[in-house]
Order: sequence, then structure tokens, then C-alpha cells
Amino acid sequence: MKFNLKNTAVLTLVYCLSAMSSYATKLPDYIVRSIKTDLPKASIRFDGLVSLPDGTVYLPVLPSNPKKKPTGKVVVTYPLNQKLSQLPEVVVFDSNFALLKVIKNAKGQITVTDTKNIPFVVKTGIFPQDMLVPPGLIIPEDMKIMMGDLVINVADSRVNDILKESSLVDKTNLKNDIKIMPVSALTDKTLLVTTLDSKVVNVIPTDSVVPKYTLKLENLPKFVQPVVNDKYLLVAAAGKTYIEVADIDQEVIAKKIDLSYQPAEIILNKDKTRAFVSVLDDQAIFVIDLKNMALLEKIKVKGYPKNIALSDDGASIVYSDRNTGDIYTLALNETYLNKYVYNASNISKLALRGNNVYLLSRTNSELQVVDNELKDIIYSQPLAHKPVDMVLLDNKLYILCASNELDVFNLEDFSIMSKVQLPGGGFSKKIVLVPKSNIMLITNVLDKKYHVYDYKKNTVLQTIPSAVTISDLQLINRKVK
Repeated sequence: MKFNLKNTAVLTLVYCLSAMSSYATKLPDYIVRSIKTDLPKASIRFDGLVSLPDGTVYLPVLPSNPKKKPTGKVVVTYPLNQKLSQLPEVVVFDSNFALLKVIKNAKGQITVTDTKNIPFVVKTGIFPQDMLVPPGLIIPEDMKIMMGDLVINVADSRVNDILKESSLVDKTNLKNDIKIMPVSALTDKTLLVTTLDSKVVNVIPTDSVVPKYTLKLENLPKFVQPVVNDKYLLVAAAGKTYIEVADIDQEVIAKKIDLSYQPAEIILNKDKTRAFVSVLDDQAIFVIDLKNMALLEKIKVKGYPKNIALSDDGASIVYSDRNTGDIYTLALNETYLNKYVYNASNISKLALRGNNVYLLSRTNSELQVVDNELKDIIYSQPLAHKPVDMVLLDNKLYILCASNELDVFNLEDFSIMSKVQLPGGGFSKKIVLVPKSNIMLITNVLDKKYHVYDYKKNTVLQTIPSAVTISDLQLINRKVK
């Protein structure tokens, strides 16, 4: 049996570079500094892909032989002698790290510059091995070694152009789209709305009542969570054991985070750098690093977590066991101390502050205050029919009841401060906070509307109709497209 020395060397290089890149997706700090200095509006995705607001995309190339003591200085470009701010097609830094600009050829296919314009030192490098290569990318034959184990999806694959124009928008007659004058806190924002019977996420501008786009999932959505300054969405679908990471600007499913169990609920920590995910079929809470979009760890816990909520100081999680109704707290430090608190049935929402757990009993239509140490109810407050959601703000609990009432409970003296009757009928379901404002959005699952509520003024400012039934709603602090 004969061995081809050249092929063996190539395979060895791919193996070594692939092994290196498995933990090297994070771009070196000196590269990030250089990019941000010359291109301050550049966005660097968790897999290393660099993009700009005008649609320019650069693919990072990890060097096979990085030079020592790099500074991040650009040493070679094509065209020659350009600055990074001029967006050259090839950029080589003083460590041999490189960027290749994604361009279109004469046939309209996306590719990189002609191979003769790319230095040999770049061709010996490799793309990060967990990077999502832009679908349909054409790579010259003599550069295929740089791909390693990467697979290029075809241009019309499901990962490409994930946002489709909504079929609810009739281009010939837009009278079905009532124009809304949103309050200032909602100007240029976007709503993500899911329904109980559709596999799509509806993307609705806050000045409209109909979806502009839809994001189609593989099954009914379990949750949709905007993260990282609303650049990405974490999306889970019923029956699936993974979370998809959707890149909104690039319109691609950039990654799948496999948990091996079906995701059920998600919450974010205080600084929004980590996500905590409960699953349907394991006694565990999974931790996702949102900077690298990677599974950080799996925390084994007591029971099967449901109604997961973060304490107001961010130090603990409180949850109930979906099978027994037992309530537990979980310390988010190196101990992960998991303590039993109380048993209650038909809980719709939990909150944790200090030594007290606040729970909504849907069966009894009341707020119950449980002391962690005594493991017993120390106070109960009757509420309107079927309490379904609550938010802790400014030493107050804002409690939403399905009977279209918002009860404001004062934590200082355990009293109801006010009761707000929401306009219309239907079945109120959820409170959504609008960041950096006094505004809450209150959804209605049957009446195709949501209310804009100012919690400082304690009044409903607007009631907005919706072309779709709102099962769940999330807010993106930006316009989509």
C-alpha cells in the first residue's frame, strides 16, 4: 500500500488546525481591539464571523503558524495598502490571523476574492470549526483545506433567510394593517408573538397590528428569548432536544445547542450573560454561556423544575416540581445549594426576595407568602379570579389575573395598593416589561390585543389590537430590517 506524502501532510494539518480551532472560536483580544478601532460598528458573532450594519461580512481565518507577540497591526491587504476601514477583500494581521471578505462573483454567487489575491500563509490556515459558513458560499478548490470539517449549506437551505414576509400582509390592500402611534418607549421596537396553534414566530413592528415577517420553526414554539442586545434569538420547539440560535441580522440559524432533553422554560441572569433552562424530562437546570453560545454546565436538582424564576438579587433561582408541587430554591454560587421550601398545588408564578417566596395559587386565587426558614405560609392575600403572572418592581408585586385585573401588592406592609380593571374581555395572560421605561405590556390570549400600561401613573395608556392571537410575547429593542 502506497502513501501519498502530500495528502498525508494535508490531513495532518487539517487535524491539527481542527483540534486547535475547537477551543479557539473566540477571536484574540488584539484582533477584536483592531476591528473595533477601525470598524466600531462591527459585530463579532460567537463563532467568530464579523459583520457590519451595511451587510459586509468577513470570515476569520485562524493561522497555522501564529507569530509571537502580535499587536493586531494590519500588515497585508488586498487591494494593497488599504486600511481596515476601507473594507479590503483580504486582511492579514501581524500574527498571520486573517479576515476574508464575503463578496459576489459575476454569477451572483457568494464567494471570496480570487485565490491569486490571497497570500499562501492565509491558505494554510483554517476557519473556526464551529462557524456557520454563509449558505451557498463558493470556495476555490485550492482553498478547500481551510474548511476542515465545516459543511457549506446550499443557498436555499432552511438556515438561509429565516425571516419570510408574512402571508397576513396583503401587498395589494394594506387596509388590514391599522397603523399605530406607539408611546415613545415603544417607538422603533418589534414584537415577537407566538400562538397556540402555529409553528411560526410572528414579527410585528410596534406601529402595526399585523406581522411583517415570520420565523418558521420545526414544531410549536416552547419559548423565544431575545439575547445579547437583541442580536440573537434562543428558540425552542416542542418535541426537540435542542435550542436554536437565530442570528437576526444575518437571517440564519447560526447554531444548535443540544441539551439531550426537551427545553421547557428559560430565564436570564441579572447581567444577561447566562441563560438558565429547565427541561421536561430531567431533574436538572442547564446553564448556557450567552457570549459563546455554548452549554456551560448541567446542574442536577431536586424535582423537575417548572415556573423557574430568578430572585430579585440574582443570587438564587426558585422553582416548583412539576410532578409534586414542591417548591425549591437553588443558590447560584459554587455550592448550588438546593433547599426544599414548601408544597403547593396549581402554582402559576413564583417570585423570591430575601427570605420570602411569593407564589400565586391559581386554585385559591390568592398570593401566598412563604418563609424559607419556617417552610410555611406567613401571609395570604385574596386576589381577583385566576392569577396568572406577576412582576416584582420597586418593592411592589404587579399581579395579573386572568379576569383582566392587575393587582398591585406592597411588600412593605403586605397590602393591596390598587386594583386596575383592564379594558375589554378575554383572558389576560402575561406581563412584559419594556426596558428603561415605566411601561408594561399586558397580553390577552383570547381577545387579540395587548395593553400598554404605565406603572408609575398606574394607568392603561393604550389598548392595541393584534391580527394574531397572542399566546406569548417578547419585545426586541430595535427594528427588524
